[in-house]
Amino acid sequence: MIRAFVLDVDGVLTDGGLFLDGTGEMKRFSARDGVGIKLAQAGGWRVLFLSARESKAAAQRAQELGAEWATGVGNKEVFLEAWLETARIEWSDVAFMGDDLPDLKSMRRAGWPVAPKDAANEVREAARYITRVKGGDGAVRDAVEWLLDQEGKRAEAMRTFMERPEGFSVGREDRGGAPR
Repeated sequence: MIRAFVLDVDGVLTDGGLFLDGTGEMKRFSARDGVGIKLAQAGGWRVLFLSARESKAAAQRAQELGAEWATGVGNKEVFLEAWLETARIEWSDVAFMGDDLPDLKSMRRAGWPVAPKDAANEVREAARYITRVKGGDGAVRDAVEWLLDQEGKRAEAMRTFMERPEGFSVGREDRGGAPR
């Protein structure tokens, strides 16, 4: 049973490109992935963004979606070991989505390793599922739907998502004003 969905950021939630201008970074996130993350939460999963890079953009997106985040993590496996112990979650109950070599150790321990279509060969070989689309292009949403299907929970998660008071909100809380 999946209890946590852990997502690498660059190459999974984004296309892996980095926009640096000397003052910070910019990242492009897929709105479809935002809905996928909300579906995962509706399915009862904790969602964690986990990145080796320090990233205010990733933290902001996680916060907008009500997900947990840890950025600037040098060793993902060691971090996850402690996080899972605190959460009382077994590795077998973790879906981990990664795209490159730093993700391999955690993917190999996770019960549900997933990779985007354009992940490194070694990562795709370690995955139980490879998404139909590239990272940053809705790969997380594709993975969530597949994972929910494996547990027979997709219809229930969609119903829960649709019945939430906030409706389709997958970004910042609406504070009034012009429609977005």
